[in-house]
Amino acid sequence: MENLKETTKQIRKISNRTTLPLLVYVVLYILFTAFVPELITDLLRSFDVSLNTSAETLMRYIFIYLIILPLAMFTFRLTSGKSGVRIKSGLRKPEKSFGWCAKWTIMAIGASTILGAVPALISMGLQMIFGTSASPSDSLFATQSMTVIALPKALGVLIPTLIFAPIFEESLFRGQIFKNNLPLGELFAIIVSGAFFGLWHQNLPQTCTTAFFGMFACFIYLRTKSIFPPVLAHFFNNLVVILRDIIASNIDMSNFKFDPINTTLENLPFILLFMFYATALTGLIVTGVVFFIMEIVKRKELKFEKSTLEISNKRKLLAFFTAPITLIMTIYFIVISVLNTIFGYFWFL
Repeated sequence: MENLKETTKQIRKISNRTTLPLLVYVVLYILFTAFVPELITDLLRSFDVSLNTSAETLMRYIFIYLIILPLAMFTFRLTSGKSGVRIKSGLRKPEKSFGWCAKWTIMAIGASTILGAVPALISMGLQMIFGTSASPSDSLFATQSMTVIALPKALGVLIPTLIFAPIFEESLFRGQIFKNNLPLGELFAIIVSGAFFGLWHQNLPQTCTTAFFGMFACFIYLRTKSIFPPVLAHFFNNLVVILRDIIASNIDMSNFKFDPINTTLENLPFILLFMFYATALTGLIVTGVVFFIMEIVKRKELKFEKSTLEISNKRKLLAFFTAPITLIMTIYFIVISVLNTIFGYFWFL
C-alpha cells in the first residue's frame, strides 16, 4: 500500500511537471492579449507609426514564440531539477535514415488528416446546431488554418507557422513534455503527450488532427533520438496547410451565381492549381495511410518499452489526470476547445 502511494505521488509529480509550462503559457498569453498589443500600438502611434494586419500578426507571434513559449519552457527547466530533461540531448544526428524519417512524416500527415476528419464533421454539426460559423483561425492558439490574402502580406503567418512553430513547439512538446513522460512507459508518453499537443490548439478539428500528428511526432523522436526529424515533419505538415490557404485565397467565386463562365475563366489558373494540389494531397494521404496499415501489420517498429513503475494502466491514468495542475488544464482545454469550436474566440475564459 505504501509503495502504491509513493508511485502515485511520483506519477502526479511527473504529470504536474508536464502541464505546468502549459499553465504558464496560457496565463502569459491571456495577459499579453489583454495588455501588450494596445500598449505597443499606442507607443508606435506616438511616433506616427501604424501597423498593417500582417505586421500585427507577426508581432503577435513573435511574442508567442520568442517570449511566451521560451518562458514556459524555462518554467519546465526550473522544475525538472539538475538531473531532469534537457532539450540539448535531442540536438544530435538522427539514428534513422532520411528515407525512414520521410516515410513516417508521410504517415504522420496522412493518418492524422484521416483520423481528424470525423471530429471536423462533428464540429460542423455543432456549428449548424448553434447557428454559428466559427473557424479554427478563431481559436486562441490556432497557428495553421489562417487565410492568406496575398503572399507578400503573408509573412505574419508564414514566418511563425513554418519556422517558429516547428522549432519551439517541438522543443516543448517533444523535447521536454514527451521526454518527461517517458518513465511512465513509451506508449503512454506518446499518447498523453500527443493528446496535450492537440488540446493546446483549442478547437475540435485542430485538436484531434494535431493530437494524432503529435503522437506520430513523439514516435519519430523516440526512434531517431533527435529533435530534427519531428521539427522537419512539423514544417512539412504546416507547409501543406499553408499551400492550401495560399491557393484557395486567390480563388474568388463570389460572382459565380451571376456570371459562372467568366468567373470560372478568371479563376481558372488557380482552380487548376488547387485541383493539382488536392490530387497530390489525396495521394499523400492515401500513401501515408497504406504505409501505416503496413506498419501495424508488421508490428516491427510498434514495440514499446513499458513503465518500470509497478502500477496498472488504469491507476496510472487516474493518478496522472488527478494531479492538480493537469486536472485544471485538462478541464480548461476541453471547455475552451468546445466553446471555440461552436462560438469562436473565448480567450477570457
